[in-house]
Amino acid sequence: MKQAKIFMLLALTFMLALAGCSGSGAGGGGAQPEGDGTVKENPKGAGQSEKVTITVQYPPPDQEVDRKAMDDKIARFQQQYPQVVIEKSDWFYSDGGAATLGLKLAAGEAPSYYNTYATEAKILTDKGYAADITSLLNGYEYKDQINQSLLDIFHVDGKYYAIPQGGYVMSVGLNAKLFRDNGAELPPYDWTWEEMIEAAKSVNAPDKGIAGFAVAGQSNAAGWNLTNFMYQAGDFVEEVKDGKVTATFNSEAGLKVLELYRDLRWKYNVLPGDWNLANPDLSNLYKQGRLGIIFHSGSLNTGINDGGFAPEDAKIYPLPSMEKGSPNYAITGGNFFVINPQQSPEQQEMAFKFITYDYFQDSGIETEELKIQERQKNKQMHIPELMPYYNLDSEYAKRMNEMYAKYPGVVYEYDPEFMKIYSSNAMPEPPFDAQEYYAIMTNIIQEIFSNKNADLRQLLKDGAEKMQAAYLDKIEL
Repeated sequence: MKQAKIFMLLALTFMLALAGCSGSGAGGGGAQPEGDGTVKENPKGAGQSEKVTITVQYPPPDQEVDRKAMDDKIARFQQQYPQVVIEKSDWFYSDGGAATLGLKLAAGEAPSYYNTYATEAKILTDKGYAADITSLLNGYEYKDQINQSLLDIFHVDGKYYAIPQGGYVMSVGLNAKLFRDNGAELPPYDWTWEEMIEAAKSVNAPDKGIAGFAVAGQSNAAGWNLTNFMYQAGDFVEEVKDGKVTATFNSEAGLKVLELYRDLRWKYNVLPGDWNLANPDLSNLYKQGRLGIIFHSGSLNTGINDGGFAPEDAKIYPLPSMEKGSPNYAITGGNFFVINPQQSPEQQEMAFKFITYDYFQDSGIETEELKIQERQKNKQMHIPELMPYYNLDSEYAKRMNEMYAKYPGVVYEYDPEFMKIYSSNAMPEPPFDAQEYYAIMTNIIQEIFSNKNADLRQLLKDGAEKMQAAYLDKIEL
């Protein structure tokens, strides 16, 4: 009997060894990094087991509500898909961006999916850091109810590469209390550059440390802010013609934008005394009541939840147009999920199912309601996304709004007149080397803000020539 038991143990050990050599759902197949850092997708390797392992992004310890929601989602998902083993990753795209993602992919350490932003569509698809999810999306029951304008941001050469979480169109915030305290009227929603300047002047009080208007003055955010005005002036920064990408911003439209920035700084003096600010600095000024108009898409949360503004005092406005009747173009941004191209087809399918598990479901509404209740407990206001992943005219949107209606005074209600104008002229970011372009424009902005006599035409000429030679001339279409 003892010999029989030993024999059975040896046999079991041998079988386990064979199983370990054969691979698993978390292992072989998928894609391998090329020598230049790009990733090429390969067919799934043989020997996949029935178990499928996926690695999900897990919120950091200070996000207790999000962690509870994720734990609940994992439990519900595994109840429906018991064959799926879920591991957790604490890496998010904000921790190093595409550069760090490339290293993680090369080392086989990237999670099964990762969050990213609208700005990253080109680099992630060019580098092969995003799986083609076209077939998964086409087979998705609710595809036609997804916000198509968001889907299109990661729609490249007829293929889809990302699932939207939500988006926004660039907007500005106005501190209505400052206007009221100064006896100044709020501008109309369909305002112009001139009306924006007059509004800024009406609340500007440098001697009291109050600025009428502020845009970012450092980091690529400064160039990104300015690009909205470029679009409004009629210059779209880049042009594709005869198989070549050309920088167009050395133009009369570009000159008008630089003149606007110069006037805000030197002629009207409505910018903060220390203009060299990043977005967090703008938010700090705004929530302290020291800023009349903030060029920032998160102004509602900054004012109401961080600054303690009464909801009626935190106004959100569409971007202005250059003149009456011209388009108030504004850049679209957003958050997305991208699936790891190195994962096997089974892993990619399960990652897709996990990402979309609560989409268009009662559980998604319940999760949103938990967030509202947490805000309510903390005496804060819940700010719904202006561009959720679903169409605003969908049945799901109707059900979500019915839930929102249960929390008057807790869920922020957007002005219908604002909504009519807000996204009517939404535009994508420059498609080629946008971050490099933003950096060039940031340097130009800093020169204008620090030098009253800056040669605007020369700055545009030098910036466009640098953009062309250093980046656009190297693009092969």
